[in-house]
Amino acid sequence: MLFSVFMLFFAQVHAATADGVKQAIIKHSIAMGVEPAIMLSIAKTESGFRQEARGASGTIGVFQLMPATAKNMGYNPYNLEENIKAGITYYKSMYKTFGSMELAIAAYNSGPVAVKRCNGIPKHSQGFVNKILADYRYFKSQKI
Repeated sequence: MLFSVFMLFFAQVHAATADGVKQAIIKHSIAMGVEPAIMLSIAKTESGFRQEARGASGTIGVFQLMPATAKNMGYNPYNLEENIKAGITYYKSMYKTFGSMELAIAAYNSGPVAVKRCNGIPKHSQGFVNKILADYRYFKSQKI
């Protein structure tokens, strides 16, 4: 029985192609009122659009969320659709808190406490923010 559940989960995770993940991100971004280009940019940098991605710090999925963070927002981060919704919800929360795309991206990467502590983009997040913004400009140019 456990093997069957594992195989079903494994098949679901690997059935999602990068194009399918991108389409799901676009669909949920629009539905949730967030510009798709920014969410595509974050997902590209965080996981390369791979739900099976795992980070050394315990992050999981397309949006590299800490499981506790996703669960606190009411999402199952191991499920592709819910990982996407959780990533969008978290970004929206950071944007609402900080009021700018750059600071929201920095908070997504470093956490809101680090952004508040340095009253801006933490030095260790600058490269992440620059990469996201470069990808954002690319995705915007694609007229998504």
